Amino acid sequence: MITRKTRRGILLLVLLTAASFWVSRSQDREDTEPVAGLDPKLNYVLRDFELQFYDEQGRPTINMKAPVLRNNPDLEMGTIEQPVVHLNQPDEVWDITAETATVMADKEHVQLLGQVLVQRHDLATGGNIELTTRDVSIEVTPKTATTDQPVHMSDGVNQVNAIGLDLDMKANTFKLKQQVTATYVVN
Repeated sequence: MITRKTRRGILLLVLLTAASFWVSRSQDREDTEPVAGLDPKLNYVLRDFELQFYDEQGRPTINMKAPVLRNNPDLEMGTIEQPVVHLNQPDEVWDITAETATVMADKEHVQLLGQVLVQRHDLATGGNIELTTRDVSIEVTPKTATTDQPVHMSDGVNQVNAIGLDLDMKANTFKLKQQVTATYVVN
């Protein structure tokens, strides 16, 4: 049996609980004013990061790793140090490295700066093509790249050198712009 003193204590405890619940709910309902002058753009640095993109079927399409990514909201540009990009396509894999990459705010225009290495691995034939150059401009959605710098291409046996290149990764075509020289090995 519960004594009268215990009942009063329980009732008091219930009343205090209800009162504190009511007070806390009334404080939650107050509208807070937005902070004036707050800039929503972020200035940040990521270290040892990795990004993974997937297609509609959940298959990995692009993987990018780098030791440092810096975002500059004033310039609306990201800078990536020593990026390593792995691009999966149905019949081939592209591996791209550079000294530095800059990514514009629209995420459609990427500039690879310094020494750039592009490797294409044909999954059906096992063939590889390696391309080295400097300062490459990439358009992300159409998967095109261009440079006006000296270009060296090799499949491990044959070699091509040129000044300037237009590359279409979707159509798998290369257009060498000028001063093209080639060395082909004949069996």
